[in-house]
Amino acid sequence: MAPEKPVQDPGHAESGLSPATQRGLALLCSASIAGVYYLQPLLVAISGTFDLTGAQVGLVPMITQLAVGLGVLFLLPLGDARDNRRIVIGAIAGQSASMLLVAWSPTFEVFLLASALLGFLTIAPYLIPPYASGLTSPSARGRVTGLMVQGFILGILLARSAGGFVAAAAGWRSAYCLAAFATLLLLVTFARTMPPSAAVNRVSYRRLLASLPQLVAREPVLRSATMTQALMFGTFGSLWIALSLHIQGAAFGLTSAAVGFYGLLGLVSAGAAPQCGRLIDRFGAANIARAGIALTLGAWCILLFFGHSLGAIGLGIVLLDIGASSTHIAKQTTLFALRSENRTRIVTVYIVGQYVGGGLLAFLTGLAWAHGGWPGVCWLGLATVALALALNSAKRGGHNFK
Repeated sequence: MAPEKPVQDPGHAESGLSPATQRGLALLCSASIAGVYYLQPLLVAISGTFDLTGAQVGLVPMITQLAVGLGVLFLLPLGDARDNRRIVIGAIAGQSASMLLVAWSPTFEVFLLASALLGFLTIAPYLIPPYASGLTSPSARGRVTGLMVQGFILGILLARSAGGFVAAAAGWRSAYCLAAFATLLLLVTFARTMPPSAAVNRVSYRRLLASLPQLVAREPVLRSATMTQALMFGTFGSLWIALSLHIQGAAFGLTSAAVGFYGLLGLVSAGAAPQCGRLIDRFGAANIARAGIALTLGAWCILLFFGHSLGAIGLGIVLLDIGASSTHIAKQTTLFALRSENRTRIVTVYIVGQYVGGGLLAFLTGLAWAHGGWPGVCWLGLATVALALALNSAKRGGHNFK
């Protein structure tokens, strides 16, 4: 397939994004991704409101995550054919309306529909990084990508902590209402500072979707990055699935509050994200990706051999968070250096692969826990990350692209 011819937008400033605009985009990343993560601390309260069975409770996050994947697959490719600024504004405005619909839901059926719509429209956190990258000089691309990922991580942490606090004080519906209005306020504040896309393509929606398999076949760097992220995102999920079972089980007998405390350790990786981006600009994305994978491998070793210590578990979580997020930033930076006219379709393949890997590793984690407990999950983590390291140590296939 011949690449589409981009049309340069005259509104694009050659100097790129200002620091204030960069921070604004990072905040919009935070607010947008938080929308689908408020659900996690609110599930018990929501279950009580609608008198749900255990099977129905599990249905809610499953449908929401499935909707996110479908939104990425069917909406994100539009970023290569439409002004990214307008898509971001429309998607976040739609998310805000969806959160208000969630808060109003009189029945469980309406709640499920609103949650699915909220997930389907959650494309801004995945569109903003390539959009910002397209308006950034190559020498600063890693730093800007790191800043966007920092916003992404902080948004998830905000949803898990602030959402729970608001719900405890005023109910889960109030949490969604407050989140909707706060998101709209951020959108109104920063929308005017967002420049148009650097370029748009004259290509039909049907051709956009049809080009996705062709991109996979044509770009070895995309295949490598997608497989790596599937493994790294999956191993990150394995840790958090098993952690709750481990520290609330017979080994420690702690409460869910302890899981929440460990979740706050993610602030360390959020703080390290921009620094990782600067290291990528200096040493190259391939080197930082390998270093991040190696750090994650070391984290699983700590978790395996010192899993009886709460302090060691905390150290392992911090190292795994930093390693996984560093690899993610490095891989995104690498992908953003490919053909600019395909940038959001490339991200579409990457993110869909991420969720496929996360789902597969979640299933394998359940089997590992059932048959081997905490050590079984740790060995699974070691095998997963070792495979990612082998993939990124290969000399062929574009893995050392900088």
